[in-house]
Amino acid sequence: MKSIISLMFCGLLIVGTLSAQNFANNRPRILDEVSVVTSTAEDMATEISTRELAVMEGSMNDYSSSIWSREIYRQVSDIEGNETFFYPQESTDTRVNLFSLLVNLLSTNTINGYKYQAVPELSPELTGKQTLEEAAIPFTESSDKTLTIKKEDIPSAKISHYLVKERWFFDIKTFKGDIRVTHICPVLSENGKFFPLFWVRFDDISVYLARAVSPVAVANITPVLSNASMFDIIHNRWYRGCIYQVGFRHLSAFFPEIKDLINERKRIEYELDYIQAKFYAAQNRR
Repeated sequence: MKSIISLMFCGLLIVGTLSAQNFANNRPRILDEVSVVTSTAEDMATEISTRELAVMEGSMNDYSSSIWSREIYRQVSDIEGNETFFYPQESTDTRVNLFSLLVNLLSTNTINGYKYQAVPELSPELTGKQTLEEAAIPFTESSDKTLTIKKEDIPSAKISHYLVKERWFFDIKTFKGDIRVTHICPVLSENGKFFPLFWVRFDDISVYLARAVSPVAVANITPVLSNASMFDIIHNRWYRGCIYQVGFRHLSAFFPEIKDLINERKRIEYELDYIQAKFYAAQNRR
């Protein structure tokens, strides 16, 4: 998997706060102005069978036998190549908006959500209701605790970028190195300020993303994936994102000058390319 590098489009990251939990209830609940249920594409993405869940378990992250790992955090902005994260701005009959889908799943506690902190594994869980309240997304709650949200109240157009956490690791059991996306976090922009809303585990949303066709044309990558799913794009890291944090080390704190920050990002990317080459070499020796 070739690393995709983007340094020229990176802005300075401003972090804030905001957040969710897991039970399971896939009833329609995101409404438009005239109380029509969610778009067909989004409904289809959330109607998952037991068999699909079982099949997707094979793609889940497992680091139990890893002997080396490195955590890389990227800022994925709304630039060419990253359409999967941002378009369409509203879910339609044929395409799913990523943020709208996350709100959909969180509103029914179908997936876990985690309050935003710099390191998602240290973040506390919140219920879907608490997540929506902290994110200031209006909803109504029925007597059976079902949460209903109007489509116009989902601020998809205000999502300026996503934070993506990758784990680079070497597995001694398979004697293979790999790179996996572990978490994503939508960041809302308002009045010149940026507010990271919540983390979600990529494993928790994988099966739903696999049902959603990406708006990105990837025929130039491989003709077979000209209609790739959102899962394909993110899982294979076919996106552009600049590094803003490595482990617990927030780069802007150590490199306040933008020139130095860019140079450090380049240095890390070169290092990661070298590590990835070593991964492939180890696999070929097997």
